Amino acid sequence: MSERDRALVRLREMRSLVADIEGVDLRPLLRAIERLEQKSITIAVFGAFSAGKSSLLNALLGRPLLAVSPQPTTAAITSVRPADGGRASVRITAKSRDELWQDVRALLDALGQRASDLDDAVRLASGLSPAKFPIHLRRHVRFLKALAEGYPEMGPRMGEQWEVSLEELRDFSADEKRAAYVSQVDVWADSRLGERGFIFVDTPGVDSIHRRHTNVAFQYMREADAIVFVMYYTHAFSQADREFLLQLSGVQDVAGTNKLFSVVNAVDLAESEEELAAVLERVSQDERKLGVREPRVYPVSAQLALAARVLATNPHDELALEMARARLGRPDFEPTRDAVMDLERRAGLAALEADLTDFCAREADRLALDLVERTRQALVRDVEALLEKLTIALTADQAARDAERAQIARARGLVEEAASSVEARALPPLARELEELLFHAGERVRFAYRDMFREAFHPGRFRLGNPQDKLREAAREFAETLSRRLEIELRTFALRAEQLAAKAAGQEAARLAEGWPVHAVPVREPDVSLDLATADEVISFDEGVLAPHFRHFRSPKQFFEEGGQTAMMDAAMPAVMDQVKRKLEESGGRVAKRAEAALAESLRAFYADLVTSLDALAAALDQPVDPAERDRLAAVLASLRSAAGAAV
Repeated sequence: MSERDRALVRLREMRSLVADIEGVDLRPLLRAIERLEQKSITIAVFGAFSAGKSSLLNALLGRPLLAVSPQPTTAAITSVRPADGGRASVRITAKSRDELWQDVRALLDALGQRASDLDDAVRLASGLSPAKFPIHLRRHVRFLKALAEGYPEMGPRMGEQWEVSLEELRDFSADEKRAAYVSQVDVWADSRLGERGFIFVDTPGVDSIHRRHTNVAFQYMREADAIVFVMYYTHAFSQADREFLLQLSGVQDVAGTNKLFSVVNAVDLAESEEELAAVLERVSQDERKLGVREPRVYPVSAQLALAARVLATNPHDELALEMARARLGRPDFEPTRDAVMDLERRAGLAALEADLTDFCAREADRLALDLVERTRQALVRDVEALLEKLTIALTADQAARDAERAQIARARGLVEEAASSVEARALPPLARELEELLFHAGERVRFAYRDMFREAFHPGRFRLGNPQDKLREAAREFAETLSRRLEIELRTFALRAEQLAAKAAGQEAARLAEGWPVHAVPVREPDVSLDLATADEVISFDEGVLAPHFRHFRSPKQFFEEGGQTAMMDAAMPAVMDQVKRKLEESGGRVAKRAEAALAESLRAFYADLVTSLDALAAALDQPVDPAERDRLAAVLASLRSAAGAAV
């Protein structure tokens, strides 16, 4: 039996002890049991569209379950869960009309195109030519054209769900004109890791421009048990990769954890062991610069791994054999037992799989044990308070009851005094801390400003075409990069705001608990929750702020070799940072106000609960009490206390 299973047994035994005791708050206990009964472990897989996420997942699952395509067919979320009763099944959920219009509008904005609605966009997309757009935008054009081609068939199915077979899923996913309409795919299929409760989630590419996908990514960063981040060997660490890891490092820093497993895929393309080692070291160094404290980086060839695992069960599988021969560059490769084992070793997946499994098991055990202990302590406090209340009612004479009523009245006065001054006392310190966090967010953007500028205004952009058009194109890319960076800072700020509000609430409870006169009514820590969706604001940076400084560009040679780029960068910086400051103050200020409101609301509920408990205690002083009930509570309390670190 695992530690997680033993923890669940302990929680259920605690439930049997306290289930019929009036006055014990069972909600935390029941939530803890529900959490451990759901034995699933969620692994979120991230990466750019062409990094090989689907290939890696197929290798982990041991069969070619998901379609692999260089086109962004995995813009949908795909979850792979253990099959129910061993029967494989697939459910497809199509985007709603509003979701599709949001995605299409984002693509049209990137292309500099306009449409009044979805139908108008479909007509417009039919006439677009990829060749008329810069190379980095052509996949957006191809996506829109596929969307237009599939509109007659898929338009009527928007917002619907339907079941398909695994074979139909592969065909469906590989067909761009149909896959473009998919919002989510849920697959139930057997796999070796699935038997251990693993759920894999194939997320939209980190280089997606759809804001909805960014919000989905942020959700899985916070909630997944582990994160696998896939980079392609020949272009590890794109701008999108850096932005993803920057956001993740902020989430992990707030949570105090490191659940990132980075995969450099297609390492069979390496020319030498020295080249591979250099790439892996560069990835580790770049991750450290972005805030990942202890990088875990795994060299993997997902296609070799998949071929090895398929051939291990079926040496006659022609597609797997063809894949192995192509990746190895060996037309004579034969799938003997030793050759397949060597293929598995060269693929490198076993190390990732072993470490990922071990990490999730250890984390699950640690969290389960921590959950049991926190739940036990809460139950002990509740039963102690009830026992003291019954003891007072049984043993106290009239004078003692009067003294207890006086203590209750004193405690009530403390609560009312604290409640009346909470906004003046607790909110200003929180506001100051949040203001300081926003300042530091702005400083981080300031430090990154020059790198973002150089990445947008790079020499390759100005080799062909009208220089003024290229300047505007670079300014637009810089503005988009800066907008995404501000959104990253804002989401991390929201996490920190929630954490600081919870800390402030705990300090308020601790202050009130000092010298608290009524032990029969314990002072519990308030619960503070900030709706983090409030941080999902779209920030639009005005690219026009750079236009007055285009005068520093006279020619590519002058700009990149004679100081023009530095002159423009320095001249534009004050105006850019002024806009950054305003955006952070506006959007971050709204999050800060919500955090302050959440703290105030939490404390008001906290004080109201204390008053209710005190009033109930006062009313119970003159109620008849069964001595047997006191003895039962004493026995329950002894059992709960003895459960520390052991089975109940």
